[in-house]
Amino acid sequence: MPLRVLEDPGEVIEAINETPKPVVVHYWAPWMGPETPFLPVFLGADENRGDEIDLVIVNSGFILPPHSPDEMPLTVLYRGGEEVETAPFDPDQIQQLIDNA
Repeated sequence: MPLRVLEDPGEVIEAINETPKPVVVHYWAPWMGPETPFLPVFLGADENRGDEIDLVIVNSGFILPPHSPDEMPLTVLYRGGEEVETAPFDPDQIQQLIDNA
């Protein structure tokens, strides 16, 4: 599935829970700027691994518990609906998380 940008919390939960593939979710909020500076990383991952993993950017300020908006920006890898790994606002760690998916 191509890279998706979501704002609705229900769609985010569905994206995480309704696929057998690993899901990488990048939580971003509009008050941090118009778009994440990591968009090129996610577009590259989508081009190279889009058949293997689902990539989602959440651009609404919503973040799935147990995390809080204070932790944004945050990138999370989910498998089977469960959180597996997180990466803070660091391009190398985000790329490693995507590689681990």
